[in-house]
Amino acid sequence: MDPLKRELRPTHFKLAHKRIFDPVYQNTHTFYCSVKMQKGVQLIDYKADNVHHILYKKALNFVKEPINAVDVGCRDGEFTRYLTWNFKHVYCFDYRKRIQFAMNIDINKNKVTHYTCALGQHIATEYASGRGNFRSKEVDPRWINKQQKIYTLDQFNLSDINIIKVDVDGMDEEVLRGAEGTISKYEPIIIVEEIESQGIKNHDAVGYLTKLGYKVAYLHQKTNSIHKDYIMVPKHYNIA
Repeated sequence: MDPLKRELRPTHFKLAHKRIFDPVYQNTHTFYCSVKMQKGVQLIDYKADNVHHILYKKALNFVKEPINAVDVGCRDGEFTRYLTWNFKHVYCFDYRKRIQFAMNIDINKNKVTHYTCALGQHIATEYASGRGNFRSKEVDPRWINKQQKIYTLDQFNLSDINIIKVDVDGMDEEVLRGAEGTISKYEPIIIVEEIESQGIKNHDAVGYLTKLGYKVAYLHQKTNSIHKDYIMVPKHYNIA
């Protein structure tokens, strides 16, 4: 068996978590998530104007034929669930195994594959930090003994990818650099989040993609927000 396939098998969610999935909410804006400052998991309705749905609808305008998608930093499946509405298969990556993912996505239909791992530019092993994320100056005590192995998207040899969404709070550019082979081969539409505080950006994925021949097709930013979400398309796309 290929060493990567042996080492990195898709995430297995317990049947108890899968059973919580309610098909009534499958094509709605309602999903399960942990709410800050409150205990437990709650059912949340974000309505049609939530950022995940807006970006999904905008990105579809540039996808010629939905085939396969990639969601890096999938969390509870907030964006994944929208991708399942149109794409044949969605590959999801998050170094945290969040049980809410199985509550929100009907993974029994074999339309979604989840991997519990971090993606970056190179194969490496390091500690998570900050809020349990990577690339922070201080190691969070909750994660100090939990090293994480980092892989590249190219290692997975995914086929026919025509959309990639990346939201990993700082390693976004590294993730895309580790996916350069996939990007060059399939020229997917790319959605990437950027955080800019006091004039400092947490990465330069937009600059990197520009060098690869991409251009900005859409920018989403709420008033006074430090979060920016870019939809990038190959330069030969008509965005008029």
